[in-house]
Amino acid sequence: MITIYYHKEKQQWFHNNPSASYTWGVQEIELPFTQNISSTQAFLRLKGEKAGPIVGVLTNKAVLQKLNVKQRPLLELLHHTLQEKGGLLALFAEETMSHHFFEGYCFDGAKKQWIKTTLPLPNVIYNRYPGRKSEIKKLTSLHQKIKSRHIPLFNSAFFSKWKVYQLFSKDPLLSSHLPKTYRLTPEIDIDKLLQKHSSLYFKPINSSKGAGIFRLSSDKHTITYQDHTRKEEFSSLQAIDLPRSAYLIQEAIETQPFKDRRYDLRILAHHKDSGYVISGVGIRHSPYQSITTHTLNGGSISPFQDLEDEVDTSFLSSFVNTCGQVLQKSFPLVEEFSLDMAKSVQGQYYLFEVNAKPMIFDETDIQTQGAKHICNIFYKLTKFLD
Repeated sequence: MITIYYHKEKQQWFHNNPSASYTWGVQEIELPFTQNISSTQAFLRLKGEKAGPIVGVLTNKAVLQKLNVKQRPLLELLHHTLQEKGGLLALFAEETMSHHFFEGYCFDGAKKQWIKTTLPLPNVIYNRYPGRKSEIKKLTSLHQKIKSRHIPLFNSAFFSKWKVYQLFSKDPLLSSHLPKTYRLTPEIDIDKLLQKHSSLYFKPINSSKGAGIFRLSSDKHTITYQDHTRKEEFSSLQAIDLPRSAYLIQEAIETQPFKDRRYDLRILAHHKDSGYVISGVGIRHSPYQSITTHTLNGGSISPFQDLEDEVDTSFLSSFVNTCGQVLQKSFPLVEEFSLDMAKSVQGQYYLFEVNAKPMIFDETDIQTQGAKHICNIFYKLTKFLD
């Protein structure tokens, strides 16, 4: 490895080996030399005379403006994990990328804060752009720049929930573990669906973290509407103000409880060698009478060890690998995803959600293992392997 230094006044990174010459970035631009070192430093790997990798983490300006106000534990963890073996992590917004350079925020270990730096175009881009709706509009031109410069784009976009359901429905292993799912259109007969399933979840196509989800349940005389904040009974479906599009309707599965509360398995997965492996499994409990287990909506966390004897880890490993292989055929560079799953009262596993950009796991061991896998993916995609 080599050490590089950042000079704030010159807005440049330098190396300080007078007898060596290095290039860096995807376009192999010369890394300047200086004899004057600074406190802001980073470690890079070497592949011949090439130093790197530079990992660009794509986000938006709103995130960058609050980097030193709001903690970003995943990004700091990735920085430290990458630095242990060599590599520079830099956050950027699509507006800051030019033909040969980009403005990236790097973590300064000495100052324990993110600093703005100028860097050559990265060797790989890790997409953590936070907005599902704005991603398509904002990143079309950036995708063209990235493609023309042959920069690998790791997890290029959010998954389409409907497309994922259609893909998985065609797979012999996966199809039997999916709740029946329908696309909400003005023509769909919700009354008939309620007669068939008795209870349905309505999920916004363009949302995450449980936002906008509600549930309808019917018996002989009433229909019950429930979301995160209220539960109300109606005499008929016509009395409820329902959306007519941009939602998926999913059959509600009665799941096995743990200590009288429903729970989900949150599974973090990464590409490794020729398959996909589990980096960790988290347990999420719903609040009493709640419709989801998301912690943002009052859900809670239990150690996986509490339920380990109830979980078929061998099945989950095979299932996760199959999910990855199917996703890889239809989406570019699927290197990471997470699954929301649960076991029915009959003992059948069901998959409720697949996420291209997993949420932060509060469990340190899961997030640490995930960061190691992600950094190994960076090395693989940039060919800066051991």
